Amino acid sequence: MSVILWAVLAIVAGLGFVAVSARRALRLPPRPELPPGETLPPTVLQRLARRSLIAGLLLIAAAVTAVLRAGADTFYDDDATRLTVTFLMLAALVVLAGFGMRAQGLARKPGSPLDERDVAILDRAPLLEGTAMMVTLALWVVGLQQTFWSDGAVPLVWLYLMMWSLLLLKGLVLPMGVLLGYRRS
Repeated sequence: MSVILWAVLAIVAGLGFVAVSARRALRLPPRPELPPGETLPPTVLQRLARRSLIAGLLLIAAAVTAVLRAGADTFYDDDATRLTVTFLMLAALVVLAGFGMRAQGLARKPGSPLDERDVAILDRAPLLEGTAMMVTLALWVVGLQQTFWSDGAVPLVWLYLMMWSLLLLKGLVLPMGVLLGYRRS
């Protein structure tokens, strides 16, 4: 199996683990009773999570596209491509970390538009970060070990990409957890 497939498997498994586990882990206050056919409008926290997740995923997709287009080895050797990809990944981290800081600021602010349900969802959303990162890391290590066993060493480009995938996964878990929390409640 090629290392690209292992990388994709690692990241998808980490995100999949978050989605499946969030349904079991997020125990929230009951949803308010609404008349049939009515739905609650999205909260401030939901809108912020959705915008941050979309912006982060677009930046990550642009970075992944640049790496796939150039190829892993060429990407790592070409300074312009590597710096562009690094900039895109840093921008995604800023967007995703900005969501976390903004959400926590809203939760602590007196007179906040967040209610107790929003705060409960926000408190439980990051519970799966560590586990998702460990599953992803384990798959990366197994994939890299199997792919480069005969070479005796893993090329640095793959360690670089592994590190970025873990950081970006950590950033994606919070807005994903918030959105899954609203679906659950």
